Amino acid sequence: MSSDTGELYVLREGDGEWEQPIPLREVVFERLEAEGGLSPDTLADFSTYVDRADLAAVLDGEGDEQLSFSVEGHTVTVTADGEITVSS
Repeated sequence: MSSDTGELYVLREGDGEWEQPIPLREVVFERLEAEGGLSPDTLADFSTYVDRADLAAVLDGEGDEQLSFSVEGHTVTVTADGEITVSS
């Protein structure tokens, strides 16, 4: 999901049955911190690691089913359904 501001969003379950749109970069950086031990404060701007247009194409169903990119020695994979995984 994208917005008029150019920010990409994924849905995360909130309290109850509601889903909240969360900026994709925030979710990726949270996962990198939790699974890779990388502090978001030490990472470069999100656009340094991945092209926004390529990522938007995957999330909008206009490209491949998934996109992988490297962040400081970790591989981040984002699927068309918004699943985000981090591996070393």
